[in-house]
Amino acid sequence: MRYQMKASMVIAGLIALPLWAASFPALAGDESSAPAPEAAEPKGFWERDTLTGNWGGLRDDLADNGLKFTATYTGETLGNVSGGLRRRAVAEGLLQLDIDADLEKAMGWKGGLMHLTAFHIHGRQLSANFLGANLATVRDIEANPATRLYSVWFQQSVLDDMVSLRFGQLPMQEEFYTSANSAYLLNGAFGWPLGFSANLPSSGSGYPVANLGSRLKVQATEQLAILAGVFTGDVAPGSAQVPDPQKRNRSGVDMRVDQPPLWLAEVDYGVNQEKDAEGLPAMFKLGGLYYNGRALDQRYDNTGLPLAASDSSTVAKPKHGNWAVYGVIDQMLWKTPGTADGGLSTFFRTTVLPEDRNQLPFAFDTGLTYKGLFEGRDDDVAAIGFAYGRISPALAARDSDARRMNTSTAQVRDFEAAVELTYRYQVTPWWTIVPDAQYIFHPAGGAGLPDRPATPIPDAAVLGLRTVFKL
Repeated sequence: MRYQMKASMVIAGLIALPLWAASFPALAGDESSAPAPEAAEPKGFWERDTLTGNWGGLRDDLADNGLKFTATYTGETLGNVSGGLRRRAVAEGLLQLDIDADLEKAMGWKGGLMHLTAFHIHGRQLSANFLGANLATVRDIEANPATRLYSVWFQQSVLDDMVSLRFGQLPMQEEFYTSANSAYLLNGAFGWPLGFSANLPSSGSGYPVANLGSRLKVQATEQLAILAGVFTGDVAPGSAQVPDPQKRNRSGVDMRVDQPPLWLAEVDYGVNQEKDAEGLPAMFKLGGLYYNGRALDQRYDNTGLPLAASDSSTVAKPKHGNWAVYGVIDQMLWKTPGTADGGLSTFFRTTVLPEDRNQLPFAFDTGLTYKGLFEGRDDDVAAIGFAYGRISPALAARDSDARRMNTSTAQVRDFEAAVELTYRYQVTPWWTIVPDAQYIFHPAGGAGLPDRPATPIPDAAVLGLRTVFKL
């Protein structure tokens, strides 16, 4: 309880600081007496960057004094036209609020930044309710309905921003294992990767929950960056009687600092990242993590018997620690002449973990994106992606043990995969429409139906339409 109170006090302080800082006038020095630049002509309703506009100039005034508010609403309808547990259509939505405070503008604190992200999530989950709890959730915003804090952190930069230290409630998903191209796809596997979501405690530090932690970043050269962080190992510690981590941490602030740490490090190397670079841009990332807590054996119990045995204790054998190695490649393959970033690009991400303590010890996702595929549609993006996760041989052996020992007739799980085709249509700078089609192979890794475990859950075809408003 003491640790939970301390964590809550830290979070409350981080939330309050940017609002307090914004109350200070900007320390502009001699610039304060300089004449204000002539105001730009306001953009029209369909041309402006946000749906709600500049709030009569208030938005710019706040930004000039270091405080920036952004909000985005994502709404969608989708359904499985075949396969899964049963055919259904659902609607869901996500309202995201971001607050950024530049403390140098607000109060003269050089290199200081603050950030807060909060969510309001509503609607029904297609994957959890109707597809069989597939590992690759068909939407990256799918989550339990809630209003919750996602991230709140402070960052200090030094040496002309070459070195920065960030601490607070940090989603690892924001900075580690990221791909600019995979982000165009909607399946959850192309965001927070399968290798992490299926294996880390409480699915790890990805949407919609996050860890307490700190991150150090060193921009060693223009091409090379090094990131390292330490985080609380479990984003939602609590009773095993509540298996859903989102229910154990409903508001996003129920944190405990007395958790085994999770260490994470990544090296990023980018080439031709400048807008005027002659060559094709590429980004290469190599990373790894180590969790200093407890993992569970996928086949044997704490007495050495198979978990599938009738006389098993049903308590999995504990293993100390867990680790993962991952890599990311983003590469432009062809650039449309006369454009800054139009053309064909590819991405590839992969994760490897130990087989005895992880249900998906090998996973990858890959795909192609094309920005400006059609003439006159320079900001549209077409994308196709494929994600794959292989069930651990130890977990598959447990399923085989159960069939051999006649303790279950359930399927022997093997893999789950997803194919997605999507197109982002930029209606205005503040409005995007995204039709999307997906096909899920072996939902839940090839598990059986709840009422007929010997019959595998049918492969599912999913169609959907998303709309995004920048408010």
